[in-house]
Amino acid sequence: MKAFIFDMDGVLVDSQPYHFKADIDTMAEYGIIRDEKFYEAFAGTVTRDRMTTLKKMFSLDASVEEMTKRREQMILDVIADENIEPVSGIPQLLSHIKEKGLKTAVASSSSYELINMVLEKLDIAKYFDSLTSGSDVKRGKPAPDVFLLAAERLGVSPDECIVVEDSENGVKAAKAARMKALGYINPTSGKQCLDEADIVTDDFNGVNIEDLMCLG
Repeated sequence: MKAFIFDMDGVLVDSQPYHFKADIDTMAEYGIIRDEKFYEAFAGTVTRDRMTTLKKMFSLDASVEEMTKRREQMILDVIADENIEPVSGIPQLLSHIKEKGLKTAVASSSSYELINMVLEKLDIAKYFDSLTSGSDVKRGKPAPDVFLLAAERLGVSPDECIVVEDSENGVKAAKAARMKALGYINPTSGKQCLDEADIVTDDFNGVNIEDLMCLG
């Protein structure tokens, strides 16, 4: 293994509840009232894909572009007002990974604006060699595109990468990319099936880098 590719929401930061809130509030503006559980199935997906599905599902007149723009602004406003902190153990894990001389990337379905805002607020941007957003690819998770592009930007092959994910869609994307997957059980991310992950943990403080490097 030569590289770690991290999802952001639910892995680096406990932001999934804010995303659920942004989905709920955005769709409420279009007259659609659903609870958090309804949106759990969309965790890890690109906003435009989610809005496309929801527009069709509820036969809305609004354009996908309008809905996507509103949803993106909604989550930016929410995160900007929050005093967010890294998921427990993440700064230490990132530090250990860099000490081993491994490459690192963020590959998130979120926009670059949100990725940069979160990394800056968490003070962990220094640990990453590359950033990739779902806006860079045609297909969002569970398609492998965002992870394949992240590996390309790092200059490593897919089978040399370990993806860290908290969502079912993200784990499926990692496996479709022929990468190893470390599934993180985050209670704030809703009920996610991580069965396809190579290793599953609920505490980054207990993750052993040497063990992960031997997954290949």
